[in-house]
Amino acid sequence: SFLEKLDVGWSFTPPEWMHDICPDVVTHYNRFPSFKEREPGNLRNLPFFPTNDVAQAVCTIKIVQVVAASINARVYLHAGSHLGAVVHGQPIPWDDDVDLIMDYRYVRDLEIMCQGDGIEVHASGVRLRCASAFNSLKVWLHPKGHKKMTRRTDKHYSPFVDLFAFEIDGENVKEVFLDVNSTLKPNQSYPIKDFFPTRPYYFAGVHVLGPQAKIPESRYNLNICKMGRWNHRIERYIGNRVEGFGAELDCTYLSKRFPFRNFSTDTISISSGNTRDELKIFPWKAATTSSMWSSLLTLEDRNTWSNIHSESKGQDLTDNLKINEVEIDNSISLHESCIGPLKVTELNAERGRWWMEYSKLLGDSDVIILNEMDIGMARSDNQHTTRLLAYHLGMNYAWGLEFIELTPGDKNDRDNAFDIPDFHGLHGNAFLTKCSISDAVMFRNNIGPYFDSKPNKVNANGFEKRLGGRMGIFGKIVVDGKETVIGSIHKLEGFQTEIKKYIGERSAIIAGDQDGRYCNSIGLRNIVSGRGAKTWPASCSGFGKTRGDNICSNMKIVVNETTILPCVEQFGVQVNLGDHALTSAVLSVENDMERVDQ
Repeated sequence: SFLEKLDVGWSFTPPEWMHDICPDVVTHYNRFPSFKEREPGNLRNLPFFPTNDVAQAVCTIKIVQVVAASINARVYLHAGSHLGAVVHGQPIPWDDDVDLIMDYRYVRDLEIMCQGDGIEVHASGVRLRCASAFNSLKVWLHPKGHKKMTRRTDKHYSPFVDLFAFEIDGENVKEVFLDVNSTLKPNQSYPIKDFFPTRPYYFAGVHVLGPQAKIPESRYNLNICKMGRWNHRIERYIGNRVEGFGAELDCTYLSKRFPFRNFSTDTISISSGNTRDELKIFPWKAATTSSMWSSLLTLEDRNTWSNIHSESKGQDLTDNLKINEVEIDNSISLHESCIGPLKVTELNAERGRWWMEYSKLLGDSDVIILNEMDIGMARSDNQHTTRLLAYHLGMNYAWGLEFIELTPGDKNDRDNAFDIPDFHGLHGNAFLTKCSISDAVMFRNNIGPYFDSKPNKVNANGFEKRLGGRMGIFGKIVVDGKETVIGSIHKLEGFQTEIKKYIGERSAIIAGDQDGRYCNSIGLRNIVSGRGAKTWPASCSGFGKTRGDNICSNMKIVVNETTILPCVEQFGVQVNLGDHALTSAVLSVENDMERVDQ
């Protein structure tokens, strides 16, 4: 077979800038290399992806994700790249093409940032550049002295990422051409419920969001390995040459040289003889949005409740729904107990929309206490945001339902929702730990004016209507042999007696978007350094005017509390993740503080 004549590996050592920007991609291709660059000959222009080029293309995706987030946009794996993620955990080695797709409303803003000389993403002069071409925005990394392989008339260079656009058309996600004057129109559309909820895919060392796997499973035959008929590196049609070699390739032979996904174990692997190189990838079950309430609270029910205009009915509905059970998953981290001291981080994540970006600020925490985490809300891609973050960080979680959302949310939420329905409409509080969680409880306030249809100070001037009520969830973990209480609270009123009884003589960490004086009222202290930095409204440029995010504990302070901006700065851009700062401290169960008497 002609495939045996093609070597795999790096054609030249990856440049220093790639090691700096995308070490994770370099590591992946050291382990699972693609093809080597070919010498002139009859195989040269077949659409095989050389390792150096495909690594640069994936590195481009990593940077595009950050740049898109800086304008409040997301990019998703698309077409052949989505197929590659599902089947190989990387781009398809015999298709030299990488595809993304994004909401058409943001494409022009992204183009403005990267057109012309673009954005410098590395001190060596590597820049992210782009140019519009026919049906997509071509985006590429341009090191100094970058050689042009595309046609003389093309504005773009290879390897590039094809960035396509979509719009919501009724009940479908519909691909649209960027060239409004084109006489050709795309014919690809997908049911909204097949596209969403989106999920992360392992993709050659990085994680990239994409639609559900049923889209490539219905669009392509996953059991066939097939060469493309267009060489994207030189932008030429090569269909006749491909047919001469045979477009359909031997998948069994290729599986001995390139990774294929094992659909039963969430791994990608290369199997050759008695040897097997296997890598765990993001688990499929983590992307499910099922919860103990999702089958009980239908869209039809929520629409009916939203049209009830008697505020007093809200509490009756809430009571009848019996929503005070806490969802716990102890299957992610198998540690029965935690080892102290514990790094604790508190965050109001404002819907959890940017959970993957927040993970860069949370990654070394032992306990993460979260407010405002969605399940099945269009504003956050209809994801189970807590479950995804927990699996991404390898931590167990407890999640409690604060509100059943009867509307898409406030004005910003509605922009993010893009007229997509809320599949489950759930919103709540959570905490993550590296060890098992037990004996969870919830304390809930009455719903009150949150169910009111008329504008008021707690319902986003009438944009929000909810069932449920402000609440706190609490559970127990074992730290250094001692039972320790963890709690997530969000503007909770009262319940001091119940919480102090639940804590008893135990160590405790209770945190959230809550007035710091509440710590004292439940027998704990506000873990805050000095006078304490402000936490709201925070941004990349400052901490705001008030402090509303606090950690309460009776444990020994090992490292003083710090306040962290909700901001990621990478590749020459700033990504503002929300308007609440994070608070963090390191605490030990040894020599607990003297308790505050009440």
